[in-house]
Amino acid sequence: MKILLVQAYLGGSEPPVFPLGLACLAGSLTDHEVGVFDTNIAEDPYGDLAENVRRMQPDIVALSLRNIDSTNKRIVVFYYEYVHKTLETIISAADRKPRIVIGGSGFSMFAEKIMNTEPLIDYGVYLEGERIIPDLVQNLDNPGSVPGVYHRSNGELLRTEPASHLNLDDLPLPDRTAANVSAYRAIPEAIGVETKRGCPLHCVYCIYGFLNGTKMRLRSPSLIVDDIESMIADHGIEAFTFTDSVFNVPRDHAEAVCREMIKRNVTAEWSAWFHDKFMTPEFTALAREAGCVKFIMSPDGFSDRTLELLGKGYTKQRVLETFNVLRNMDGGEICYNFFKNPPGQTLGTFLSLMWFFLRSKLALRGRIHFEFSVLRVEPHTALHKIALDEGVVSPDDDLLYPKFYSNPPTRYIQVVFDIMLRAKEKMALLRQGESGPNATT
Repeated sequence: MKILLVQAYLGGSEPPVFPLGLACLAGSLTDHEVGVFDTNIAEDPYGDLAENVRRMQPDIVALSLRNIDSTNKRIVVFYYEYVHKTLETIISAADRKPRIVIGGSGFSMFAEKIMNTEPLIDYGVYLEGERIIPDLVQNLDNPGSVPGVYHRSNGELLRTEPASHLNLDDLPLPDRTAANVSAYRAIPEAIGVETKRGCPLHCVYCIYGFLNGTKMRLRSPSLIVDDIESMIADHGIEAFTFTDSVFNVPRDHAEAVCREMIKRNVTAEWSAWFHDKFMTPEFTALAREAGCVKFIMSPDGFSDRTLELLGKGYTKQRVLETFNVLRNMDGGEICYNFFKNPPGQTLGTFLSLMWFFLRSKLALRGRIHFEFSVLRVEPHTALHKIALDEGVVSPDDDLLYPKFYSNPPTRYIQVVFDIMLRAKEKMALLRQGESGPNATT
């Protein structure tokens, strides 16, 4: 059977990311003729998509909707608005209508809503698709026999019971050739490697527990490094990022992955998200030896009360202790994410965070970077309940369309943050204008 896997268009507002989910699906569909097309690296996203459909004439087109909107919340791009045109492009380019399947984390969060509003979609794959889609391909006329599938019968939308979670070691490694990983080599942090699924942490804003379960399912370090070595040898990949919600939970697994990379003399550099609670000088030294060049931290808040309300499971003192570990390590870039106005925010908390920001920049200068973001209210999260209780959102709000949380008593802090960030951007543009092609720095 001919199957075209398509990464949904993200509007061109952010750098493209290697479609790891589609590579995983391609690795599970080896009994079929499979093509992979990422609209986000195409010069003409819709035109090139139509040409791929015309050339292949697929029996099935599977569309991956990874995100609903952009990670840059100051200039929100609503990716979902491109889905309908993508579907129309696929159907108009085909000699006969292919079966349309949609999946991905963005779809799973809003599955019923999307299926009800997009009648061109035949099947929706709910949660993990590596087993569901191969089974569905064999049962297109009997989708009710396949777990984790939305389908239609006599005008009624139906859903089968969710599929059981997958053991990662039982799955084939991603097919990175089918998804043309080489096209992403020059894009920073575009190429992802997965070491686990599931997250036992309790961050109130996070959707990972819903999407992948709260029990961690670990891939064997030897298989992880097999994937990395193949990327280096076959595609010339020099850098990648671990896509885990947190790489160093559990720490012994992260240590085993690092040791396996060291043992095999892996040459590629990498980055990952880390958990404050499990950072030690010994671990950071091991990660550095294994090739980590960027440690991304997400404490998100800067007071004991805010950290408690965010469900982080540690205190401000732990944040400061981790910072000292990172500051004293041998090289490496450090990145911090904080929310502008999270639950429990006070003026004192804000001023304390600004002092930490200034001291850190003065001490480490270009080695440390900060991202100040906002909280999107997602369904299936504890933040949604907080936002309802505080009147930030109402029960009738359709969360498919972006809604953001800002602590009600201190909303002015977010306004201040936004003014500061806009001023910084203007200064950067002015400096860029002063540094013309003949200028020296």
